[in-house]
Amino acid sequence: MKSKKSAILATAVVLTLILSLVAWVVFKREAVSIEPLPDSEVEMTATDNGTTYKLCEGNLYRVSTRTGKWEYVMQFYDPDFYAKHYVEREGAVFRKADNGELVRMKKSFTDDFEGTTRLADLLDRKRGWTAITLQSPKAPTVKDYVKLRQRILNGESDFLDNRVEPSGQVVHGGKTALKTVSMPPNRGMVTAKASLSSELLHFVKGDDVWTSIWCYVPRESGMPSTVLDIETTWMNEHPGLRIFITDGKYAAVQLKSASHPYYRQPKGKEVLFPTGQWVHLKMHLKLSEKDDGVIELWQDGQKLIDTHGQTLVLAHVIYNSLEIGISAYNEKDKSATLYVDDVSISDQPFKE
Repeated sequence: MKSKKSAILATAVVLTLILSLVAWVVFKREAVSIEPLPDSEVEMTATDNGTTYKLCEGNLYRVSTRTGKWEYVMQFYDPDFYAKHYVEREGAVFRKADNGELVRMKKSFTDDFEGTTRLADLLDRKRGWTAITLQSPKAPTVKDYVKLRQRILNGESDFLDNRVEPSGQVVHGGKTALKTVSMPPNRGMVTAKASLSSELLHFVKGDDVWTSIWCYVPRESGMPSTVLDIETTWMNEHPGLRIFITDGKYAAVQLKSASHPYYRQPKGKEVLFPTGQWVHLKMHLKLSEKDDGVIELWQDGQKLIDTHGQTLVLAHVIYNSLEIGISAYNEKDKSATLYVDDVSISDQPFKE
């Protein structure tokens, strides 16, 4: 019975994520229909508002109540993504760069941001960071902030409103930390972001994932919704797990999907996430698409969360990205600032 409930939960989580991605789709033309495929080829099945959806080989279908045929909705992910972009050699995993170079993937990574003075110092493959996201009122779309990022790196533009850069203003250790600043999202924006990420990681089902991050939110700042994400970038909307500050007060862990399952602190025993001081967050995950995954979270050495639940959206998902900084911000009336320092991720526990 427990495994059945787990399967139902996994189905609901994935389906709700899928539905959120396609809610805007209006079928102005007749949908492409196919005959139903065998159950053995179906990854997920679930029903929403009387409509049944099927996920098969990365494609999402809805079942016609009139004909019983499957109507194509969208490609949720490319089932050949791994084969197209990764190579395995002698037990190591490599990702194919645009220039054909093979880049070795990691299960451990750390940065204290020392020796950096500008954004270009961070976005260096040897250092390990690969991208920034500046989703803001002045760069609200993917096309906008990708173009802005390239212009900043080429020296053709400064930041427009949101910022991600090394700073010596507030540091945890050494002389430099990462400073991220986000304006509130405009009407119509789902969220705002000012984050730094690395796509050089490789975590799969059964892996342990340990993360450590030091955070500082000034007292006058808005509170970021999320400060650290572990994601898969080869699925739409980059689902994964993240450290979420619920109600702007309490650290929690969330599986990022439309249903947003939270792993929260025990009710009535919540520990406040403070502002105006450095806060250490450490997380441990055991990756599983079932409800036997492990979720542990500590704040300043005190364990806040110790539970089990789903930590992978699908069994074959690869978490290849670490995102830090303001990876989501939703307050409407003021900007947010988050300093980050001494960041680590590993498949092994950290030495205290």
